Order: sequence, then C-alpha cells, then structure tokens
Amino acid sequence: MFNARFTKQTLLLMFLLSPALCYAQATVVASVKPLQLIAAAITDGVSAPQLLIPANQSPHNFSLRPSDVRHLAQADVVMWVGPGLETYLASMFAQESRQDRLLEAAALPGIKLLDLTDHAHAHSADEHYDPHLWLSTANGRVIARSLHDKLVAIDSVHADQYSANLHQFEISIAQLEEDLEQQFAPLQAAQFAVFHNGTQYFEDQVGIQHRFVLVPDHEIQPGIRHLLALRAQLADQPLRCLFEDINSNTATVDTVFQDNPVSRIMLDPLGDAVTLGKVGYLQLIQSMASAIQQCLSPQ
Repeated sequence: MFNARFTKQTLLLMFLLSPALCYAQATVVASVKPLQLIAAAITDGVSAPQLLIPANQSPHNFSLRPSDVRHLAQADVVMWVGPGLETYLASMFAQESRQDRLLEAAALPGIKLLDLTDHAHAHSADEHYDPHLWLSTANGRVIARSLHDKLVAIDSVHADQYSANLHQFEISIAQLEEDLEQQFAPLQAAQFAVFHNGTQYFEDQVGIQHRFVLVPDHEIQPGIRHLLALRAQLADQPLRCLFEDINSNTATVDTVFQDNPVSRIMLDPLGDAVTLGKVGYLQLIQSMASAIQQCLSPQ
C-alpha cells in the first residue's frame, strides 16, 4: 500500500512538474509604452509585457538604473525603437551577445521611416529619422508581425494564441485605417502647427501636414529670430490649431501666438493615459485622431 501510494504521489508530482505545465511564458520588455501596447495585443491571454521607461518620463533623457539593466538581461524579447530615440540603450545593445532577442523597430524590414525635417523618407535607421514611428498603423503592423515571429520561435507552446492575436490585431488595424481615411478626408487643407515634430507619421497617414514647427529639435531651444519669423507668418495667414505635448513650453507658444488666437490641444503620442491591454494601441491612435479632428474641424 505504501509503495502504491508513493507511486501515485510520485506520478502526480512528475505530472505537475512536467515541462508542459511548468513552462514559463516568454517575457517581453518594451522600452516605451507604445511598443508595450503593441506587444500586449500579441501576448494577450499568455503574458503581460513589461515597460522599461515609466509613464510621464521622456524616452530621450532616461537613465538606466542597475535594476533596469537586470530587468533587460532577464527578458526573452526586448523591444526598442532604436538609437534615434533611446540613445542610452544603443551602446549596451551593440555589445549584446543574443542579438536575436532584440527587436529594433526602426531597423525592421518594411518599416517606413520619415526624416525629422519634413515628410521625406529616411532610407535607413542610420539616418536622421523621426523616431515616433509607432504613429503609423502600417508600422504598428510590421512591429506586431516581427514580435509574433520571435515569440512563436521561443514559445511554441503558445504559438496558436500568438497567431490568433496577430490575426485579430490586423483585422482591427484594417478597420481603424478605413475609419481614419473617412475621418480626415474633409480636413486635408486644414492649417495647423506643431510644438515638436512628433506627429508626422500620423499626418502622413491621414493626409494632413503641419505648416511649421515651433521647436524643431527637442534638445535645442529655438532662438528668438526663429520664433519672430513664425509670428510674422501668422500675420499673413492665421492658423486654426496648435498640437502640443507634455514638453511644450508656454512662454515659447506665447511668443509666437501672442496676437493670434489659436486652438491648442495636448496630444498623448506616448499613450501615457492609455490602459495596458489588447486594444491599447488602437486606443492610442484613436485618441490622437479624435483630438486632432476636433481641433481641425470648422467650429
């Protein structure tokens, strides 16, 4: 009887400890929240992707702590935009021995990169590209597919779930793109400015284009001559709307728009206010679209 009980207990323990049941899901760490939101759509029902840079912190000036380095070292997949955004990761990732676990969005085949100065295309991630590439849903789709392929390769147990999630994500993206086309068709000629040049991927997708940028380089404050030249433009042709972000400076805006009333909207291109979940990326784009449409639409 003892042997029979022992055998049953042993078999039960072996069953509970079998690889199929103890398999640890692949861990995904994203540098910025938009990438985390894309990841959440693909890992839904399996795991929750983690975020490196906390909300309301600029990805341009973040400093890694020892705990962050350990966090990154333990991840199965690390998602980042590229040296154009997270400069603090570039040197560390250049020495990474497991390059296959890194997903650099700006270097993915099929990613559309735009130059920082205008809507011209940057041909490679080595050029001076605009790093806000997630604001193009076409780029979001490319990132999602690449993540799916990595996860399926390292976590075959959940391959069907990853594939089903990707399929649903692409259906939702296609519907969102149709909605955006209809939403912005009447607004192609709308006149607006941006505080930083961080929305051009979205502009390029929906067919609108800003007239000027108040602060072309986030690391360099514009000179008074530049701001006064913008004010002179407004005297000849007023603008309807100004897109701002959390880094906007009231004094700079007031210098340019001093005598020219303009609707000002605060955008959230990093999705700080978006709840993490399988539809989070869609909500990020939809919230941007709704705010911009409201500002550009005739009152």
